[in-house]
Amino acid sequence: MLFYGTYEHNLDEKQRLTIPSKIRGKVQGTILYVSKGFEGSLEMRTETEFQKWSNQILSLSSFNKDTRMLTREVIANTHEVELDKSGRINIPANLLKLANINKSVFILGMGDRIEIWDSQTFNNYQKANENKLEEISEKIYQGINN
Repeated sequence: MLFYGTYEHNLDEKQRLTIPSKIRGKVQGTILYVSKGFEGSLEMRTETEFQKWSNQILSLSSFNKDTRMLTREVIANTHEVELDKSGRINIPANLLKLANINKSVFILGMGDRIEIWDSQTFNNYQKANENKLEEISEKIYQGINN
C-alpha cells in the first residue's frame, strides 16, 4: 500500500480528523496506529506496517540507552484508532498535545505511512528546509553508492 500526496484538513469540535478520501479508500476496515513521529509530527500506519516498524524498534538491544528512549518515545506514545462511518479518526489528546495540534493540520502520504502535522509547524519546517532538497538528495545518493 502506497500513500502519497499532501492534504489540508481541520479537526472537528470533537477532535476528530477526517482522513482524505484517497487515503481512506486504502485503509477502510483496517486497524490504524497513530504514533509520536519526528520533527514534531504524528505518524499513522496500517496494522501491517506498524508491526514491521515496531518489530524493527523492538529488535534493538534494550541494554542501549538510546534504544530505550526511542522505544519509550514512540511505542509508549502509540494508540490504536479506527475510522468511523464518516472516515474520521479520533486522535488521543496526549498525541495532539505532543504534536502541538489544535485545529488545522497537514496530512502527508509518505509511502508506507502517513504524517499528520500541525499546519504552522509544517509551514515552519518547510520554510526552514525549502532550499535543501538538492543538497540532501546528493548526500543520500552518495551514501547509497559508497
